[in-house]
Amino acid sequence: MSRGARWTLGVFCLLFAAIFVLTTANAPNATAVIVLWLCAGFCMLISLACFSKVASGPAVRIIGTLVFLAYVAYLVGEIRKGLWRPYYGTASEHWVNAILGLIVFGLPGIYVALHGVYPRWGKGAKAFLGEEQQNAKDENEDDSGG
Repeated sequence: MSRGARWTLGVFCLLFAAIFVLTTANAPNATAVIVLWLCAGFCMLISLACFSKVASGPAVRIIGTLVFLAYVAYLVGEIRKGLWRPYYGTASEHWVNAILGLIVFGLPGIYVALHGVYPRWGKGAKAFLGEEQQNAKDENEDDSGG
């Protein structure tokens, strides 16, 4: 990801974190306050990954783990609701959509958690890896016979 993209994302995540924290004052109950603080913490992790070269590696791995766990929790929750519910398409909550989300977002998330980099087969890999990095990986695989 380019420096400008990292800075833009980092600044907006800081703003969103501040908004989440300020919104806790008007939260209707304790559960809402906890959710808002968790969202603020997630935004702070993204900002940390954008701004710090030292903390970027651990922050990215934590973000990947959280994305994977969120989709696993979504799948478990949908399965607990029942497997025989009618399917109304991708806009509805259903275990089929949870599996799709786990494949499209959760698997790249666990890959990031384990390897520290976004997979080139993941959705939007060009945005995360950058075209130069993507081309360099392709050339290395061609040279090694892979």
